[in-house]
Amino acid sequence: MRQALYMYRKELLGMTRNYQLLWIPIVFMLLVVMQPVTSYYMPDILAASGSVPAELISKIPIPGPAEVMGSVLGQYSTFGVLILVIAGMQVVAGERYGGTAALVLVRPVSSASFISAKWAGQMTLMLVSFIASYAMAWYYTALLLGPVPWRIGFIAGGLYILWLMFALSLNLLLSTLLRGSAAAVISLLVVAGLSLGHSLAPAWFAWSPARLLMLANAVIIGSSVESAFASVIMTSLLCLACIGIAIWSLRRQGIPDLRGD
Repeated sequence: MRQALYMYRKELLGMTRNYQLLWIPIVFMLLVVMQPVTSYYMPDILAASGSVPAELISKIPIPGPAEVMGSVLGQYSTFGVLILVIAGMQVVAGERYGGTAALVLVRPVSSASFISAKWAGQMTLMLVSFIASYAMAWYYTALLLGPVPWRIGFIAGGLYILWLMFALSLNLLLSTLLRGSAAAVISLLVVAGLSLGHSLAPAWFAWSPARLLMLANAVIIGSSVESAFASVIMTSLLCLACIGIAIWSLRRQGIPDLRGD
């Protein structure tokens, strides 16, 4: 446990030194805050452009707070996943191929501590980025378009956090098995494939974590929602499986591991 905490502090220090804990939350905030702002000021923006008739502008409806928060969540499933996966694609691969992992694991540090610290660091980065940007988008939506009920906002946000947790756990596993760029590409393809598969054939992909996206969007717009318990359990198990396989794979790669053998 002490080893994992030490490695975790090392991860946070590394993220602070390369400014990941600063620029990724800022990018997230800029990405999602634009949704309520542009939705509210869109008629004014079109009027200022001078290319759209005033009669047409007056007929453009301003979306409600639930619709705008649904658009905010949609940004996390596309650009949010893309940014986090690219930022974390070298999380294990970079240290494996750079020789840092061998230098660390030759000491009495187990593979489990090494992978757990990497995973916790990635989760911290994701949570800081998501919570800061989601709170800001929520504030501007309530300020410009109307209130968003706390309960549905928290539930929808929690389901998206779990989805991002799965994407990062998968990326961590692939970063342990492959080089960084290959890990990022395959992670994005798997995540996109699950999301597309659930959109096209929801009955076949009812087991997949992508169902969380549908549940979150249904919650935020106030539609009737089936129980999310099975999806939450399945996604949590898949995250644990990714971490477990990553630990096992790191031991099998021949990197000295005094505690893991």
